[in-house]
Formats: sequence, structure tokens, C-alpha cells
Amino acid sequence: MFDMLAIFAGSRQALAERPLAVFDVCPTPPLIWSKFGSQNLIDLARARVPAQMVSMPLAGAGAPVTLLGSIVQHAAECISGITIHQFARAGSPIVWGGAPAIFDMRQGTTPMGAVETAMIDAGYAQVGKVIGMPTHTYLGASDAKIVDAQAGMESGISAVIGALAGINMISGAGMLDFLACISPEKLIVDAEAIGMAKRLVQGIQVQTEPFATAMFEGINFKADFLKQKLTRKLFAKEQYMPSEVIDRSSYRAWQQNGSLDTFERARARTERLLSSYQRPSTTPEQEAELRSMVKSLASTAGLEKLPQIDID
Repeated sequence: MFDMLAIFAGSRQALAERPLAVFDVCPTPPLIWSKFGSQNLIDLARARVPAQMVSMPLAGAGAPVTLLGSIVQHAAECISGITIHQFARAGSPIVWGGAPAIFDMRQGTTPMGAVETAMIDAGYAQVGKVIGMPTHTYLGASDAKIVDAQAGMESGISAVIGALAGINMISGAGMLDFLACISPEKLIVDAEAIGMAKRLVQGIQVQTEPFATAMFEGINFKADFLKQKLTRKLFAKEQYMPSEVIDRSSYRAWQQNGSLDTFERARARTERLLSSYQRPSTTPEQEAELRSMVKSLASTAGLEKLPQIDID
């Protein structure tokens, strides 16, 4: 994977100077570093490609049942991994991340949409911030199996929690069923939740003089603020402007537009985005080198030829 990335970075040295990817490395709870995981940390450190700790304590199963106990275990697993990583090459980049969850005692599952899971994430992120590290977690995901009210509720709530916690990198948008699958339509809906969460953390800003008293001058107690130049100038700054996926029309307008629900509107937007997608440009030399590398790896694994893929 380093060699593949180096094709597009220009060289291994260029990849180290400007990495094109972040690689997850996972300990096994509780407090186990396998040979495979340890070697990944060492290889990433020596290549100076960012590693991302993904500690996964499961509160009540692979970790203490208390949220605080899981946060403590997460910290121990991350610090031990960072120690291995930094011994391999001091100063190499690494992210304080994770994918913890509570353990549902009724179903034997690991709900990523549970509010307690999000609380563990926010808690361990604060630990990472205290020691000055960039932070990552999985939020904005749902345990629902389809894009429904549960998916929207769990994803929206956890996205807001992540934003308020100030977590630097958040994975999970578009994900359903305990991170087992991804829905393009959910990804479209989640983008709106993320936009709202980002607007929330911007807070109430001072766009005019603090009490906006000048905006009341000359209106003679009439609701004529639509006429003001400041209204036209500032409304797009003050308000997050969602796409057509979010319905804010009247009931009559909604009916005239086909009475579509959120999933149907998201599917329509997905199709439009996919139809307008343009593949990133690559040189023929890069593609030839990448294809040659993949063929060689496939041959080593016993695959005589690469499968044909239709990419219309």
C-alpha cells in the first residue's frame, strides 16, 4: 500500500513529506498487541505515514462496564501503542482514535448509535486533547438496517456530540448496521446533519454591532426586515442552507413536488451526483505502474489474471 501511494505521491520520500492516507491500527481488548498490529505500527512509523489508533473497548464485554472504565482502558491501549510506534521512529505522526461501544446485554451487539457509545468517544477524545494529540472516532453512524427515523435520530445526535466535543476526525457518515454496511442515500442525509452540527459549533456570532439596534431603526414597528440590505447580506452567513434533501416547503408545495419522503429525495440527489461524477485525472504511466504492481501481487497470491470490472 505504501508503494501504491508512492506512485501518486511521486516517491516514498514525497509520501512521507505529504502523506495521502491515514492507516488504522487496532489493539485487541483488553490491552493486547498482536505481532501483526505491532508490526503495522513499526512499519508506519518508519515510513512516516500517519497511524491512527483504533482502540475498541466494549463496555461490559471486552472492557469494564462503566463508561469511565472503558475510557481508562482506551487510554492504556493507545498509550502502549504509541510507545511501540515512537520507539520505531520518534516523532512519526499518529492519531488518538478509536471505535469503542457499549455491549448490549439483551442482544449481544455493539451499538454504535447508542448515546453511551458517543459519551465514551467524547470522553476519550478529551484525554487525547489533554496530551496534545489529534483525535478521531466513529460517530454519525446508526445500528438501523435501513435509512429510517432511527438512522436519522442516532446519526444526528452522535454527529452533534462529536462536533461539541471538538473531535478532529469523525468517521461513520453513511454507515448502518453496526458499521457493517454503507448507504449512499444515508451519506447524503448525514451530510445535512453534519452541516447543521458544524453550524451549531460556530455559535451565535456578532455580525453587526452587538445588540443589532440599528436594524430596528425606521421600521415603525412593522415586520419589514426582509427589505433590509443586511438581511440579504447576512442570511446565508447566519443560516445553514441545506440541500433539497431537507424539506422546508409548505405542505402544498411538498405535494406538488411528488410527496417524496427523505429517502426518496436522498436517492434522487445520489443519482444526480453519481451521474455528474468525474474520475480524478491520472497519467497513463501511473496507471500502468499501478496495474503492473497489482498483477504482480495477484500472481504471488495465485491469481493468474485480474477480474474484469465494468466501470461505465
